[in-house]
Amino acid sequence: MKGIAVKIISALAALSALALVGCASAEVAEEHAQDVAASQCADQGKEFVQTGGVAGSNGVEAAATARGHCVGPGDPDYVPPPPPPPPGS
Repeated sequence: MKGIAVKIISALAALSALALVGCASAEVAEEHAQDVAASQCADQGKEFVQTGGVAGSNGVEAAATARGHCVGPGDPDYVPPPPPPPPGS
């Protein structure tokens, strides 16, 4: 990719969250997997871009995976944060 090294992470997070009946949520497990992946990228000074994943729950156990890669300035998938608002606004 034009000399830009992008570390592809095939499986950044494969987590399962156990909960009591009625409390297990695939959505919560998916958010947790994304948070873990984002944290791993942040440790490298980059941001997580999710390219796939799976989430599911049977009511007792919830599990999710988040697949993607870490990007930083100069990487094609990088989206810079919005500029701060002007002073006095």
